[in-house]
Amino acid sequence: MEHDREVALDEADRQVATLLARVATGDRTAYEALYRRLYSRVYAFVLRRLRDPSLAEETVVEVFFELWRNAGRFRGESRAATWIFGISHFKCLAASRAARRHKRSAVVATESEILEAMPDTANAEDAMAARERMVQVKAALGMLPDGQREVVELAFIEGLGYGEIAARLGVAEGTVKTRISRARSLLRRLLEGSDEPGGREDT
Repeated sequence: MEHDREVALDEADRQVATLLARVATGDRTAYEALYRRLYSRVYAFVLRRLRDPSLAEETVVEVFFELWRNAGRFRGESRAATWIFGISHFKCLAASRAARRHKRSAVVATESEILEAMPDTANAEDAMAARERMVQVKAALGMLPDGQREVVELAFIEGLGYGEIAARLGVAEGTVKTRISRARSLLRRLLEGSDEPGGREDT
């Protein structure tokens, strides 16, 4: 029985390693499969350490973003799961330090601000750069936890105030402010990279 379990674990780990190898080549289908396969395990791991569901969701997004950007660094010198949960562990440490320093209020351009910044000129290079930035912002918005993405869209796309958003969602105004602050911080960190995957599945 124990031998069978070890065989099953080895096979599962080989499948994860195979997905990582495909992700390293830019295979988004493999990335989505890896996300579906590991999200619940990574979330449970992170939540046990941070004890904050909202912060845990943000941290899991960063874990998978790290996997997208750096899957090629996995060399098979350990189990794939060990490597992934090692990344998760360090992301938890970073999130804890950031929370203690209370530096979670950085402002980042939102989708509506990017739209307003689109150049009204014939400069092809400026137009191309603005379109590329829009693609990056949309991808980053798609990676936000559902609650954060919802308030960002209501605030910056529909133009609602905090009170209006709170009334529509049936939550406290302070909750809306917190979600927007955290969304801005997470978007800033996601946009520091240049190769965002095209969003994630809702859970």
